Amino acid sequence: MELERRHIRLEGGSNLRDIGGYAAAGGKKVRWGQVYRSGALWGLSDAGWDWMERQRIAAVCDLRSDGEREIAPTVWRGGAAPRQLDTNYAADHLFGAHHHAGNGAGVGELEISLYLKFARLLAPSLRELFGALVGGEVPVIVHCTAGQDRTGLAVSLLLSALEVDRSTIHADYLLSTELRIPDNEMDRNALIALADRNVVARFYTDLIRERGPDVFVPRRLVDGQGSPLVDVALSAIEGEWGSVENYMATELCVGPAELRELRNRLLEQG
Repeated sequence: MELERRHIRLEGGSNLRDIGGYAAAGGKKVRWGQVYRSGALWGLSDAGWDWMERQRIAAVCDLRSDGEREIAPTVWRGGAAPRQLDTNYAADHLFGAHHHAGNGAGVGELEISLYLKFARLLAPSLRELFGALVGGEVPVIVHCTAGQDRTGLAVSLLLSALEVDRSTIHADYLLSTELRIPDNEMDRNALIALADRNVVARFYTDLIRERGPDVFVPRRLVDGQGSPLVDVALSAIEGEWGSVENYMATELCVGPAELRELRNRLLEQG
């Protein structure tokens, strides 16, 4: 029943869900209707945008690269334009020649080594996201293309900050495999049209040529030992910064005072 409340099925959308309801420390739960995670928003129908308008979305954090935004730009039609929380970055960081399609990665399934880059690459955007949440700018939507890898890290960090246990964080992360609708995540026609000049479009057209359309089929987000891939990023953070808390304080400007405010705003008694 909780998944029915959590998963928001919008025409033209993919992997949109509310992160509310998760149990946190001290008998508390994450508030519903404050933070949403999603795949790309570019394909939403009028009914989807009507839902956005009813929620009165205050801010959006788009974790996609410049090349992905060119392929599937978000034109906001959900009422008053929300504040944009993200810092754009070049697609070459994720889709350049050294990440050739033949490595076996599919849409939203970037190879494990890229998870190690996310903590630094996304830090400017995550700093804006957490700053907005601490300041009470909600509801917020955080998304990327598939809503699983980069968005998965962002939400995992947030749930960690809210003292949600790691097994629950893993379960939320792994929901993406069954809730994605890949046809709604990227404009396939634009991939072809932009392949000669857009590194992301070229990456995926090469991938389709080499492996066929099955590259868009979601796979479980686990490594060879069955561990969730988001743990690769979290472990890298813990290895370099000592802990998730140290990373958040150092890179995202979320120290003890901000953590208290975040918990006050986003948690309620269970």
